[in-house]
Amino acid sequence: MDFRKLTYILKIAETGNITKAAEELYMTQPALSHFITKLEKEEGVQLFDRTSVPVRLTYAGERYVETIRKVLELNENLKNEISELQQEAAGRITIGVPPARATDLLPQILPDYIRHYPKVEIRTIEHNSRQLREDVRRQQVDFAVLPLLDGFDEFRKIVLFREELLLVTGKGKLDPEAWHTDENGKRIADLSRLASQRFIMLKHGHGIRDRIDFLFEMNGLRPDILMETTNNETAFSLAAAGLGAAIVPEYNIRRYVPEHPIDVYRITEQGLFWDVGAVVNQNTVLNRYVLGCIQLIKEKYNTYGNNEEE
Repeated sequence: MDFRKLTYILKIAETGNITKAAEELYMTQPALSHFITKLEKEEGVQLFDRTSVPVRLTYAGERYVETIRKVLELNENLKNEISELQQEAAGRITIGVPPARATDLLPQILPDYIRHYPKVEIRTIEHNSRQLREDVRRQQVDFAVLPLLDGFDEFRKIVLFREELLLVTGKGKLDPEAWHTDENGKRIADLSRLASQRFIMLKHGHGIRDRIDFLFEMNGLRPDILMETTNNETAFSLAAAGLGAAIVPEYNIRRYVPEHPIDVYRITEQGLFWDVGAVVNQNTVLNRYVLGCIQLIKEKYNTYGNNEEE
């Protein structure tokens, strides 16, 4: 729609004179007259009574001008809203995050994020890792916070932070032969001696289960699985209660409210780590308030590197 031409009608209605309207519009009188004649022909109705002085609107013309004013007002409001979106970062952000991680991540970042972007509506989708990949593929989220494991080649990946996976048991429940203390006083689990240890695992489809299965497979081990769950916190709590061992991300331990005494072990001398990143559909455009959220996560979790991508 050519909003500029709509103002021609308003100018004639305001001045009551086609020649004067043409002068104020910086165009010739014949050109403006031709425009009006053509428009009336297209609309099939006469808008102006040219026999009167000054030129007056017909009834149809009055309704036409009334509608034009509403259209121009809506257009102006739209331009103002777009300007606000650009200048004040108003809009919506949808973050995909696994349910267990959401309990740690969201309280860490949202208070500061809301202070920085008070006009941004925040939505979260909480699914397991496999479902979140599908959410990213369908562009149902702006990005998903996930461990960067195999199977993400089709996506854009931004490293957020590095996270250690740790072995947890109830106090004194791990066979003394299955661990030792290093020179820094950290407990180190010996994978080769965990064959008889019972484990509480997450079900297949969760990123941590894929990582643990790969770890045991690479070391020629088959874990004795007592039970499976869908939540890291459940696995952690059951291990703390003495039912078995669980391998969980460090955030579970950081958030642990002591109910049962626990022992925490690093997995091998080097430790077992994974990169946690923002996983983005290649066709998704990251605006500045989405990028602001990603940067805030990096800062909160002591990220290494600078907007590092794979």
